[in-house]
Amino acid sequence: MLKLSDVNRVLSQPAADKTLSVYAQVDPSLFENQGRTPGWRIWLKNSLRELKAKHAEPETAELIARAEHYFTNLRPECKAVAAFFTPRAEQVLQLKVPIVAPECHFGRPAVASLLWLLDEYEPYVVTLVDSEKARFFVAQLGRAGLGDTRFNEVFEYDFPQKTMMPTGRNEGNYPQGGNNRDAFAATIQDHARRFYRDVAEQCGHLLEQSGAKRLLLGGIETSAHCVIEQMHDTVARAVIGIVPTPLHLGDQATWDAMMPRALEFEREHERALVDEVVDLAKAGGRGALGIATVLECLKNKQVELLLVPWPLGDVELRVRLPELAMAAGARIELVAGPAAERIEQEGGLAARLYYGIPEAAPAPPLAGAA
Repeated sequence: MLKLSDVNRVLSQPAADKTLSVYAQVDPSLFENQGRTPGWRIWLKNSLRELKAKHAEPETAELIARAEHYFTNLRPECKAVAAFFTPRAEQVLQLKVPIVAPECHFGRPAVASLLWLLDEYEPYVVTLVDSEKARFFVAQLGRAGLGDTRFNEVFEYDFPQKTMMPTGRNEGNYPQGGNNRDAFAATIQDHARRFYRDVAEQCGHLLEQSGAKRLLLGGIETSAHCVIEQMHDTVARAVIGIVPTPLHLGDQATWDAMMPRALEFEREHERALVDEVVDLAKAGGRGALGIATVLECLKNKQVELLLVPWPLGDVELRVRLPELAMAAGARIELVAGPAAERIEQEGGLAARLYYGIPEAAPAPPLAGAA
């Protein structure tokens, strides 16, 4: 699974100023890749030829030769490849998710597409529960920008079923009457409470283990609410919804039923972030709008959160922004759809700041002015 540390490794390669960045859509299942010569090989050959014509330096030619050698010997078993070649090193990431578009670039490492994938395929912990059993898996969303393409990397977790029967029995193997009936009911409640507590703890473990920040609950709604009651506050805050779902469905069918809620949450989350930053900026608070203003704030290390509409049309800006943001210690959120459209309307970039932009001091009155 792609991680932010992979991006940092690419940026910290020796001689990173002279990086050949190649993103290739090598998925063998795509129609254009099923000919005798896969479509991605034709695209790559043409792109590297054009790059060689633009950069005639021997050093660049050597990088292109290394890239050609790597991809000539590649037998794809993944969706896409992101490769970064420098004069002294290389990083190759075989991706299990499709990229938005192929790309070939020379200069600073082009990592914006990796950041988009990190944001686009954010992991979700999914927990299905009823009164007796629970099932867990981690799925990745894969939302805007890729049409109907959905990629779900699923990791299943077994959870032992809990017996709801008390240990005290008579010879007839039936619970005894009278006070024993009350004891039986109390034992059932105690077993159920412990079961839901175990499920809640497992949810917390999976959030930590997978790096996910969002949790969807399914199965029986009453059981899901019982699990939430047993959760630590930090885990409960990760719950974005309950979607009643039959437990007998497979993982893909379950995720298809839950995905609309995940998509709705992501749209709401992005729209709320953009609205907040725009309101802050227009009120003279901790917000900045417009490319020039945001770049100046990044230079001054004022930016807490950088909001970038995706895809970003300016190629040079797309290459520069990730490094500028990381150098400033800013978190990056790539947004699409209506949220991206509003940022474009407000100047192309938006940022939430650690502190507001001081207003310019009024000009002193001219000497002799009344």
